Amino acid sequence: MADIRKSYVDCRYGQLHLRTAGAGGLPLVCFHMSPYSGLHYEPFMKEMAKDSLVIAPDTPGYGGSDSAGEAPTMADFAAAMLDMLDALELDQVDMMGFHTGTFVALALADLAPERVRKLILPGIPYADVEGRDKRLAMFSGDRPYFTEDGYVQKRWDLGLKGRGDQSDDRFIALFAESVRTGVSGMNRGFAAVYRFDPNAAINSLDKPVFIPVPDEMLAESTREAAKLFNNATIEEWPDLKGDLFDVAAAEVAYRMRKWLDQ
Repeated sequence: MADIRKSYVDCRYGQLHLRTAGAGGLPLVCFHMSPYSGLHYEPFMKEMAKDSLVIAPDTPGYGGSDSAGEAPTMADFAAAMLDMLDALELDQVDMMGFHTGTFVALALADLAPERVRKLILPGIPYADVEGRDKRLAMFSGDRPYFTEDGYVQKRWDLGLKGRGDQSDDRFIALFAESVRTGVSGMNRGFAAVYRFDPNAAINSLDKPVFIPVPDEMLAESTREAAKLFNNATIEEWPDLKGDLFDVAAAEVAYRMRKWLDQ
């Protein structure tokens, strides 16, 4: 199984941390959900990297990447990822995102369409204007680590409830990665999601898109978003849960590779 290598490249906001695995073929760049990092994709990367290069950067302000500021936008995240492609001398890539990562992928495809061949977008956090405004209000402040009694315990318990079949060590590693973002940093990725209007990026997109719909928290919003794409393959995955990149990594890699190879 392919080893995962960690490295940094320079971007306009400082240093960008990334994981890579495998070699050959058109690279697949994987954008993670908030408030985690490329660590989220490690089991999936090891499977996907058996026959291609896989890259999982940390979004600015998450994992080991420097922050893009107090209120970064999807355009800021996309610009940093374009810097990464330039630094790695990658003329064209396939892209995959999950939750927050779906919008990073869309924003990058909108910014530099010539650099993208295909997109895979499971778990799209789509909402109408009213829904975005409500969620943005929820994620506009700091997380109450030091002002709300039992907050850390509540986050731990909520994570345990939704972790699926992740191992204990894997759960702890991801929990620690989420806490690493800090009091104010944790919400920045979520706020960027709900400041972003994906409709224009979707309307201008002329790339093939694969939209799997696993049985997870954003399944319904993913179905709503899927209606807006002009060139999308939509596939229901009721047999896979929110831990699909962990316990089902081999199966997910198989299904995604099958579509990418078409």
